[in-house]
Amino acid sequence: MQIYEEDQHLNDLLHLPCPSCGSQLAYSAEKKKISCGYCGYLEEVNTANDQVVERSLNEAIDSVAEYSPEEIDKKVCKCDGCGAEFMVESNIPKASCGFCGSEKVNVQAFDHQYIKPVGIIPFYISKVEAEKHFTKWINQGFFHPNKLKKLASMENLHGVYIPFWTYDAQTEANWSGEAGYHYNETIRVNVNGQMKAQNVSKIRWQYRKGNLKHFFDDVLVVASGGLKQKEISKALPYRLEEVVNFDPRLMIGWEAEVYKLQVDEGFQVADKIMDDRLRNMCSAQLGGDTQRNLHVHSSKHSQTFKHIILPLWICSYRYQNEIFHFFINGQTGRVSGKKPISWFKVGFLILLFILFIIGVWYLRESGVFRK
Repeated sequence: MQIYEEDQHLNDLLHLPCPSCGSQLAYSAEKKKISCGYCGYLEEVNTANDQVVERSLNEAIDSVAEYSPEEIDKKVCKCDGCGAEFMVESNIPKASCGFCGSEKVNVQAFDHQYIKPVGIIPFYISKVEAEKHFTKWINQGFFHPNKLKKLASMENLHGVYIPFWTYDAQTEANWSGEAGYHYNETIRVNVNGQMKAQNVSKIRWQYRKGNLKHFFDDVLVVASGGLKQKEISKALPYRLEEVVNFDPRLMIGWEAEVYKLQVDEGFQVADKIMDDRLRNMCSAQLGGDTQRNLHVHSSKHSQTFKHIILPLWICSYRYQNEIFHFFINGQTGRVSGKKPISWFKVGFLILLFILFIIGVWYLRESGVFRK
């Protein structure tokens, strides 16, 4: 089994001493560089991406390089609340789950091996910037509980590297269907004994078929155990052209989730995404004002994948036994999230509206609006 960084002085890399003062270096999202918090020393991030390569999905997974998080000075924790598995610094005595806010987190035994990520996008959005986004978002909207601001505090904001799979595939689809075109036809109808002209809308159907070839590049599938594909989709996209070679130094001081969705399971998700997009493309080729009986038969070959990790700010909080998430894309700053509704406020507004209608009705009946 190939263990990465074995021949690159792993010890020196993990305990990254500042060449100026000897203090520990860490990646700074604010400076977008590896920096020393003591003396201000800065080191540029290596932007090479020659190792960010696709691997054949048909190859045996055991031929792919694997690694253990303990080798990059991380420990794997599992949340008893939601089941998410994530990595934190080995010297952190206690961790809370960034996905559900639970403090019931246990350190796992060293019996895990994971497919090595080939690429990473470091955090571009700092915690200060994320907190500004969070404060603005949490204060927006009237129909949310007032105590939400206290429940979702800044302490629950976690910067987490999230595992993703990307998939490529060459696809071909044969399609057939009927395109409908609207047109108007004038007919004469009997209205009270008189014949009058009337326009009637009709559809002219035309059968068509065709062939579509398309190459899918980097279909992104979240491999998280704590986040769903649909849930995180509003925080996308990432600028994947900025993925650089995986460098564990960029993870020093940051949490990182380990993947739970296996690579073959991830392709099932990607397969459906591709099929949905193929259907939309075939529908566009079919054309028409409306359509019916669209049938699409697709095939895929030359499937490849890669494992990358991407930055995400997460705030998780519980409200009335339900977990709510708020996300900030750690590269672009794109915001998404869900907040509970205060049905008391909704009901109060409906009551005011009903009272207003009753008031208007009463004034009209009492003659106030009469001249």
